[in-house]
Amino acid sequence: MKMILKAAFAACMWAALLPAATVAHANGWQCKSMGRNIADLDLRYALTHSQIPGQLATSHHKLRVAGRHYKLESVSQAQGLLALVYSGQLTQKSEGLIDGQLGFSPLYYAEQRGKKPVAETTIDLGNKQVLFRKNSSSAPMEAGLQDRLSMIYQLSARLQCNSKIDLGQALPMRVMSTGRLSTETWTLKAHETVVLNLGEGERTINTWQFESTPEDAQDEVVRIWYAQDLDWKPVKIQIQDADGKSLTQTLIGLGPQQPAGR
Repeated sequence: MKMILKAAFAACMWAALLPAATVAHANGWQCKSMGRNIADLDLRYALTHSQIPGQLATSHHKLRVAGRHYKLESVSQAQGLLALVYSGQLTQKSEGLIDGQLGFSPLYYAEQRGKKPVAETTIDLGNKQVLFRKNSSSAPMEAGLQDRLSMIYQLSARLQCNSKIDLGQALPMRVMSTGRLSTETWTLKAHETVVLNLGEGERTINTWQFESTPEDAQDEVVRIWYAQDLDWKPVKIQIQDADGKSLTQTLIGLGPQQPAGR
């Protein structure tokens, strides 16, 4: 059970930061004002695993915008049995600029698991390099590059700006993690209804489900459901590994967490 819980939390941490990147010049990303609707938000998720009953963790996504600058953070906290195995939190941070046309333009991305050292990736604008401090490597900076947290919200911004996407249409995204650059190709798979409880009873939400096709067939497949009824916010995020096991984040609240007893 302990090994299963560890695997589940590792997957849950990936879901929490789900990440993101776009190729700005790709036809599927054409939009004249992608950054216009990017604003402060707080989203709270429950995390569940396909092979373990009950809620394993909670995740809070917080975006703050000040002028042309943004800070985006995801904090995931284990609970129940998982909290006995993992103390502390997983935190992901994305910071950078907001371009009125291109949307998110991250300059810094970091992950920290519990008390382990922070793994950071930074953009060196002067030398046009992506610097991976985890493995002391680098890569050329690319136009429209996102990180594994900002990508979720870059796609949301794309939908707010222009949701004219056909079923089956593919949107390639270039993504920086803490150790490499990769391409996630997102495809609009379905229009679906999702039942959510945001604290005021169940409600049915209209969503568009996107699915990623990673470069490596052994990498996880990611699915994200964006809600038309909630300004294209991500209401479900699912990670499925090569063995078919999946972990899902489901939206349970809008706005910051209220202190206990209030």
